[in-house]
Amino acid sequence: MALFSERNGYTKPSDVIIRERMTPEIENAICSCYDDLNSFYGIGVDDYTFLEQHLWRYFLGRRVSDFWNSGSHYIVASLFVLDKNNPWYRKLDMIEESLNYFIIKRHENWAKLLSDKLNKEFTRLCFAYRIIDNKIVEVTSEEEIVAIETALKCGNSITIHLNNALGLLAIKPEGDYRNSIKESISAVEAFTREITGEKVLNLGKLEEAWITLPSTLRNAFNNLYGYTNDKTTGIRHALMDDTNAPSAEEAIFMLVSCSAFINYLTKKKRN
Repeated sequence: MALFSERNGYTKPSDVIIRERMTPEIENAICSCYDDLNSFYGIGVDDYTFLEQHLWRYFLGRRVSDFWNSGSHYIVASLFVLDKNNPWYRKLDMIEESLNYFIIKRHENWAKLLSDKLNKEFTRLCFAYRIIDNKIVEVTSEEEIVAIETALKCGNSITIHLNNALGLLAIKPEGDYRNSIKESISAVEAFTREITGEKVLNLGKLEEAWITLPSTLRNAFNNLYGYTNDKTTGIRHALMDDTNAPSAEEAIFMLVSCSAFINYLTKKKRN
């Protein structure tokens, strides 16, 4: 269940979606993924040692002879990640260098194994980056985080719903993504209710209040609203199975999209 700070809005978007920094939990998760790789039955001790030696020589720029004399073999990756003097982005560079090494050595299955494990941890810890095609890409930008923070200033029930969505996303070890999406769309409903008096989202009623939306945009958001009412997702209905259960990516997307839509409607309302 959500903790006090998550339920009551003391958790900031930038505290939940980790961007341009690493928390100790993320650093430890990365190290654990390398530990798992080292102990994986398909990768021999020598194979993993060659990876560490490659990082030592070509990523850190250290002498090969010192690799064995330093006593650092088998833990080069972990030592680098846990060193607070190393910038967060260089730690991501080290991951890419590891993946590139596997690809060059034609160990694509090992690259996939490491990528899958890291992506699972990045998702669990709301890290704003993912590994796609052996490259690390940003999936949640600063602009998107600002959109959430701006919408949180609307006040009343809108802020309550968005805080709830954020808190449900932040639950550890894994967020309540289904209910987070429900709270995100409820924030939009709360905004439109103040204008139309309708309990559910009715964009047509907004136009009667002189808030005119381009037809394509109105249709797009109506489709997005329809997603939250899809019985197969379990967002607003009892879930029959986990086939279409929402993931962290969907929950973050809905939180950002609903926040941005609220900000957009706020500006239209003022005009």
